[in-house]
Amino acid sequence: MTQDSSVETPAGDRWRILSFSVFAWTVTNLDQSLFGYAVPGIMEEFQVGLSTIGFILAISFTLAAVLVSIAGFAADHFGRRKTLVVLLAVSALCVAMHSFVATVVALTIWRALAFGLSGGLAPVTSAYVSEAAPRRYRGMLMGVLQCGYPLGWFAASLIAAPLLESHGWRSIFLVGFAIIPVAFLIGWMLPESRRFTAARERDAAAGPGAKVDKGALAQLFGPELRRRSIASIVMFFAFGCAYAGTAFYFPTYFTQVRGYTPADATYLVGMSNGISIIGYLGAAYVGEYWMTRRNTAALWCVLGAIALMAMLWLPTLHWHDKVLFAITTTFFYGGNAVIATLLAELFPTRIRTTAIAVCGSAPLSLGFAFYPMVVPLAVGAFGWQVALSFMIAPLLLITAIAALMLPNLRSGTEVPA
Repeated sequence: MTQDSSVETPAGDRWRILSFSVFAWTVTNLDQSLFGYAVPGIMEEFQVGLSTIGFILAISFTLAAVLVSIAGFAADHFGRRKTLVVLLAVSALCVAMHSFVATVVALTIWRALAFGLSGGLAPVTSAYVSEAAPRRYRGMLMGVLQCGYPLGWFAASLIAAPLLESHGWRSIFLVGFAIIPVAFLIGWMLPESRRFTAARERDAAAGPGAKVDKGALAQLFGPELRRRSIASIVMFFAFGCAYAGTAFYFPTYFTQVRGYTPADATYLVGMSNGISIIGYLGAAYVGEYWMTRRNTAALWCVLGAIALMAMLWLPTLHWHDKVLFAITTTFFYGGNAVIATLLAELFPTRIRTTAIAVCGSAPLSLGFAFYPMVVPLAVGAFGWQVALSFMIAPLLLITAIAALMLPNLRSGTEVPA
């Protein structure tokens, strides 16, 4: 056992880290989902088409790809706790400012800043929880963390649906103001990662020449880690394209294709994401105790592709939409619960957040930037069903193939210092 693996986090600190990380990641995804729910209202007020929404998302996630990498470097240099608090507070302020925009340009600026800063919480929280978790429960705790995806969409639907009907799309973003004081309260209560602290102390004791920060990228793409770094980038980029090409547009899809009102579409998407928590925890459990994380990630992506095709082509009644969309989110989005843990176990502690940012969050954000522009063009040319069938399902299969290119490590493998 390596020296790094002997640094155990006390149970009380471990649960605080998990609880506050889940809260931060849920708030991040609540922000993303609020924008998805607001899209029909934004299009109507500013008289813009779906392609304009795609352009706003593209700019937002292009900036996010840069900012998440910076967040990874910051967390590996300044610590997980400080970085988490700053990103959570400032991104919440940017979300709240959506309520006051007067032009599409202003909306784009605040959206880009909000997505970019909140996206930086992905590598920070993943590293935080991974380092605090005991080896035998790491996958399950990371799976709980990734439940922030569906929890954010579910919670946002409970907030957004009534507000959309009574006060319009601007009102739903005011929740950002409530998050700012909570972020500083979290900073006061959170302990720093013991593994991170121990790694920094060893670097300091070894002298300036031994510091890792300067060579983090060189290590990621050096002979030892290059294959897993590149495969991870492909996996997260493909998954990011698939996710962004659907998640932000599903409320609009159900409104335009299936005839739902904006409020009903919001409830449908929110409730289905709530149900999909079963898929997140199921993926974490299977990856922890039945299969390796690599194989579980590949399996969930293949099942997600099959479920998506069924959801697009089989429903004839509204209850069919509800059942098949819930199954789709269970496997399609539920894969998040295992690929984040898979990535965290591939890289050393001292460059882990940088690795998660550069090989995971950054390509994910680039996928988010690219595909929201492409999907509206395909929808306009071929219609929703054909466009999503040929542009989303194959990406999930590519994600599965890229996952199978990674080392098939036993779940719970202790990463080196």
